[in-house]
Amino acid sequence: MPTARSLGIAAVIAVAALSAACSATSSSTSPTSTTQPAVPAGATYVALGSSYAAGIGIPAQSGGACARSSQNYPSLVAAKLELTLVDVSCSGATTANVLTTPQGTNPPQIDAVTSDTSLVTFTVGGNDIGYTATAVACGAQSAGCTSDPTQLSSDLTTLERSLATLISTIHAKAPSAKIVLVTYPLLVPPTACPALDFTSQGDQVVGSMGQGLERVFTEVATSTHVLLADPYAIGASHGPCAAATESWTAGHTVTVGFPYHPTPLGHQEMAVLTEQALQR
Repeated sequence: MPTARSLGIAAVIAVAALSAACSATSSSTSPTSTTQPAVPAGATYVALGSSYAAGIGIPAQSGGACARSSQNYPSLVAAKLELTLVDVSCSGATTANVLTTPQGTNPPQIDAVTSDTSLVTFTVGGNDIGYTATAVACGAQSAGCTSDPTQLSSDLTTLERSLATLISTIHAKAPSAKIVLVTYPLLVPPTACPALDFTSQGDQVVGSMGQGLERVFTEVATSTHVLLADPYAIGASHGPCAAATESWTAGHTVTVGFPYHPTPLGHQEMAVLTEQALQR
């Protein structure tokens, strides 16, 4: 799986990794601070995104087909910072469903952002490039376990523009809101992981897509000057083959959650990194 990074992206990742170290390796313990909170208690927090934000399969579930969890990272952040959460994340969402296109009976997620919104987080874009669908196909070792590099490059370029548009739209609707872009946790670790049920081709295909998402997210965060919570950057030892007490992403078989998605522990870590990003 390719691992190249530009110097700019490496700098962003280094900041995320340094901040994560401040949590003293504890996924459930948030850092303390004596400074004024970036978002005051009681403020409105809007969570946008797809299943990686919604917490599909993690109890307790709500939102019908959107499959939102009461233990997803938005809920954990809201509880920790005492914020009023408006969670419109929805499994299966694309950036179009966040910006312009209803998803079933749900209006575009951006409609939830108003002038009094103080915090917005989002994890979305994987469905734009077929990330989870490809991972599932690779886990089943089916013909869908493939990716055209030219098409993937084009899709990632389009995604980068869409995320930048999303950020500018949030700024227009809520000029004072803090924005935290939360990356997709690393799914394919550097060494072979039997829990994924991938062939070496599957490792390469899905790993390249995950790396592409990471590159887009870090570049967008840098170019738009929004905050970044980056579990991908520090996730090499927290993949599906890590011990249950260390695994942030699920493999092919799950007991709680959904295949190839963040585990409950993964959502805890995403919440901690979001809180740290706000302190920066």
